[in-house]
Amino acid sequence: MTERSLKDNLIVNLSKDFEVLEEVWGYHPIYETRLRIDILLRAKPHLIAEGFTNEWFGVECKWVEGANGQTSKTNRLVWQSITYAQSTFEVQGESVRPRFVAVFTPDRLEPSIERHLAALLGVGLYGCVGKLYFYRDGSWGIKFASIYGRSSPEGYYIKQNQLPKLRAGSV
Repeated sequence: MTERSLKDNLIVNLSKDFEVLEEVWGYHPIYETRLRIDILLRAKPHLIAEGFTNEWFGVECKWVEGANGQTSKTNRLVWQSITYAQSTFEVQGESVRPRFVAVFTPDRLEPSIERHLAALLGVGLYGCVGKLYFYRDGSWGIKFASIYGRSSPEGYYIKQNQLPKLRAGSV
């Protein structure tokens, strides 16, 4: 599988619940540079009615396979996602800052890489970065310190107090 197929599968599996924008250009105010995020999503009305945020959020996809060289790749993935959470993106003529950014990787990572990514996401939480994943039944989940939201065959579970706080300086 490639990163492109990873993104394509993600879009197919999320388009029922989210508006999807691909390859969106933005601007990072600290480094004064243009950048492009893989995907921006915003919940559709039925999901907002369940309590999901009505704000755009980002998803950065990375194909991670095996162990060799993958710690460096996951380091860059989390840092890239933190910088996206600090950036603004051009959406329908407006400048939008994503509420959070979720990383998305293949389901089954090498155990050492999975542990490494989990540790990085512990720090990433303070930069509004979490993880997007899928369950075996095709339901999606978004997790920060705990599960923020997920779908299931029975409906949706949203825990609004798990949406990360916006933090700067002393936390």
